[in-house]
Parts: sequence; structure tokens; C-alpha cells
Amino acid sequence: MSNDNVTVNFVSSTEELVASQNIQAATSIIDFHSNGHCLIIGDADTALPLVAQLPTLKCTVASVNPTLATMEKQLTDDGIAVFRVPGLTIDGYLGAFTALVESDTAAPTNLAVSVYIESGAFDLVLDLSAVPLMPVSLPPLGYFRGHTDVSLQLAMDTLPDLLGDFEKPKYFDYDASICAHSRSQLNGCSACISACATGAIQSDGEGVIVDPYLCQGCGSCATVCPSGAMTYAYPKPDNAIERTRAMLKEGGQIALLLHNEDQQADIDSVEPIEGVLTLLVEEVSAFGMDYWASMLNAGVHRILLLVNDEMHEQSLHALNSQIHVLHDLLAGLGVDEPIVQIITPGDLPKINTNEMQIPALNTLKPSSFATHNNKRQTLRTAIDGLVDQLKPSAATVQLKHPAPFGVIEVNKDNCTLCMACVSSCPAKALLDGQDTPALRMIEANCLQCGLCEAACPESAISLNPQYNYNSIEARKIHTLNEEEPFNCIRCQKPFATAKIIQAMFTKLDGHWMFKDDVAKRRLKMCEDCRVKDMFEHDAGGIDVHKNENA
Repeated sequence: MSNDNVTVNFVSSTEELVASQNIQAATSIIDFHSNGHCLIIGDADTALPLVAQLPTLKCTVASVNPTLATMEKQLTDDGIAVFRVPGLTIDGYLGAFTALVESDTAAPTNLAVSVYIESGAFDLVLDLSAVPLMPVSLPPLGYFRGHTDVSLQLAMDTLPDLLGDFEKPKYFDYDASICAHSRSQLNGCSACISACATGAIQSDGEGVIVDPYLCQGCGSCATVCPSGAMTYAYPKPDNAIERTRAMLKEGGQIALLLHNEDQQADIDSVEPIEGVLTLLVEEVSAFGMDYWASMLNAGVHRILLLVNDEMHEQSLHALNSQIHVLHDLLAGLGVDEPIVQIITPGDLPKINTNEMQIPALNTLKPSSFATHNNKRQTLRTAIDGLVDQLKPSAATVQLKHPAPFGVIEVNKDNCTLCMACVSSCPAKALLDGQDTPALRMIEANCLQCGLCEAACPESAISLNPQYNYNSIEARKIHTLNEEEPFNCIRCQKPFATAKIIQAMFTKLDGHWMFKDDVAKRRLKMCEDCRVKDMFEHDAGGIDVHKNENA
């Protein structure tokens, strides 16, 4: 093995993945089946000559004409069904595309049923429209654009091969229990939904749902997820970190260059780069801050992410957002140079290892630690390792929104300690005072998801993204607001705060149910005494207020 330039292939095929003992247990396979029923969307004059070039497929043609009132159908001499439709919607993936004909006067018509396809779905779609009927950045497997000569030729070369059974890995793992997307119909973090180029991730009540058939493994969702609820499974984070560490120990490189299979030819076209460990990965966008920070602890000075013009905007945005957060964290440690850099194939000949040395990192002693596939734990442990050696100039560093770390600011004048924020927090960052009215916080747990801010009825909460370099202090319980309890005027049990009682009186002032003194007094009672008071008052003759002290 050369010490100058080492290329490592993390995964190159499903067979290699399944054969890897470290990954096999956590990765399942998604199966597709295609019978070769292909829907070509476009004018008949353009589409029918293409049908003749696809003899192994069973083709149907549909052209969209919004001026039509109803669907029209005719058969060619060769028995090809040609439809003219007023509108068409396409949904699905390889082996399961539904094509519904829209109509203002009738229910949608399933085009596959109209040509007697038993499954009720097309297996493949070739869309010749100028504006795609499936407008996602990364279309599903089996859907091809044909709006340019290049894209049409690619489709015509590929379509005949898509007959039979196919499989791909299930690229992700999802833990709904720590997802910060939603609580009690309040919106929180939607980072994974925004980052998904395929439209595979959708809101699903208190969490999200991922369609494994649409997911194509870009990994952006795992990169931007603040809690680690979404993780990449091909390979899993701890496996990727451990394998890279092992290679760094053997080679002694100070830089990493990550690329996927599409850029292998670009890598092969340049001379080996001394001091650079080149890693072939499934997707560059699947590697985020936890991996990058772990590599700094392993002795790396620079991490280069090779991308091309085909990287989708969502994936590029996900990478840049995480790069900015990491660089802000490192700036507080005196490392101002760009550690993680996105490069293109044209930058490869310009890479100079001599320029990659970062003086602030020269004194670091390489270290390793267990990750347990916990994103936040891995990242915080990695930052702790850097803090121990680099020494921050201040206890905290301010971050820009959105960031996965921070605190909340509480306006004590407005806060009534109703604890709506505590019940909405998905990360157990906010705690109640148990025996006393208080709002408390564990900073290290805060995701800055915004659910507490959305849940607060008094608009008393605001987010403050920051990072506390003192890991012990960040894990302590800190009191944000505290008040003396308000005692029930009947049993003397503490059940609220004076501010909550006052807020109730203010909001209910003038309400018809609280015009008399008896109803107003009940607002000062705990739930149990309130019920007792109503029954006793209805019974009549009992002085239930003789022990009141308010």
C-alpha cells in the first residue's frame, strides 16, 4: 500500500454490502419488479417512432392537451394504444407508476387499467414533456426525461434493460422516538424534508415517513438531522468512521478526498496526490459533521468533497449548511481555515498537500473514541477532544440559525410556567421543577427545533443557537425561570403560580361563566377541590369557604 495516495472503496455493490459483517445486520434490501409496461408521454408523432425502437417493451402513448374535455383513445395498426388526455398526474416508481387522467366532470381514470394492465400500474415512464410531470429534483427509478437529445438517448439505452427483478439497499434508518419534526400538531424541524431531492420524506403526524422505494440514498437527510433520528445505513456512521481511522493509521495522510463512483474517472485522470487518502463512498452528501469532526481527531487537516454539476441543489445546500456550522465551531477554537471544502473535478490538478497544513492542528495528538452510532454523542465527543487540546478563547460560541445546538431565552415577565414547552420538547432539553414551579434546561440536549417556541402561548421563548465548549456545564440542569407556588385556597396544596392565576382572571374577565364570585373563587382551587366545591355548592347549605386564605 502506497503512503502517497490510497483509494478505499467503502461500498461498490449490494453483494459487497451484504458480505460486510459490520453492515449486514442493519441494512435491508428493497425489491422492484418490472414487466416492461412503458408509458411514453408526448405527441404521437414523436412518441410512436420511439416505440418502434423499444421492441422488448409493451408501450402506451399519452399526449396531454388541456383544451380537451374528455379522454380520447385510438389504436395504431400495430395495436399501440394512443391516448389524448386533458390532464395527467404521475406517481410511483419502477414497477409501480400510477397514471391518472384528470377531468373536471368525472373521477380520475387510471390509464393502466384502460389498457388492461393487471397490476393497474405502469413499470416505466418516458416523459418527453418540456415541463416534467414528476417535478422532483431526483426522479424515481424507472422514470426518464426525454426533453433533450442527451437525456433521450440515455433513456433509450437504459429502458430495454429494465425488465425483471431489481434490488437496492434501504439506505436509511429512522428512529421516530427522537425525531423533532412535530409535537401535538405543532411544526418543528423539517430539515430532512427540505433536504430530500426525491420527495421520499413526508410529514406523518408526530414524525416523518420515508418511502424506501423513492429514496435513492443521497444521505442528505441524515446529514442535516439535528437529533440523529435519521441515519445513513450504507454504511452506518460508526463503520465509516472506524474504517477511515484504520486507513489513516496505515497511510499517515493529512487530507481526505471523498467521491462517489461517478467521479472515479476524474480521480483516475490525475496523478496520485501525496498525503491524500481518497475514499470511494456511496454518496458524498451522506457524510456530515460527526464524521468530519471525528476525522480531525484522527489527524486529518482537510476534508475535500468532490462533487459535479449533477449534484442536486438540496444535497449541496445540506452540505454547505453543515460545513458552516462546523467552521463556526472550529473558529471558536482558533481554527479559521476552511477544513471541509467542496471541490469539482477541475480542482483536482490544483490540490497541493503542502498548502493543506493547518498550523493550529499541527499540535493535535490523534485520538479515537466509541461512537455507538449516536450522531450527537459522536459530534460532541469529537469536539470535546479538540477542546481538550486547542482550548477555546471563550466558554461559548454563537452559531447561525439553523444550528443543532443552543439554548432558549425566556422572557420571565411573560412566562407563566405553564410547561407547554416542556411537554413539546422531543429531546428532554426542557424540564419542569417537579415539586416547585420552575422551568429548567439541559443545554447539551437542545436541538433548536423550535417546538418549544411554537408551543408557548405567551410568546415568551426565543431560540439562541450557540455551542458550549464546557461539556460538563452543558450537561447540567440550569433554571430558566422559577416562581413561588400558588396554593389552593381550600386544601392549601400548591397547584399553579400566581402569574398563571392572574392570567386566567385576565383572560376570563367578562366571560358569562365567571361573572359570580363563586365561579371566580374556583379558579383559585386545585382540580380536586374545584370538583368538590361544585358538588357541595349544588347541594346547598355547606360553608365550603370558611378556611379560605386568599
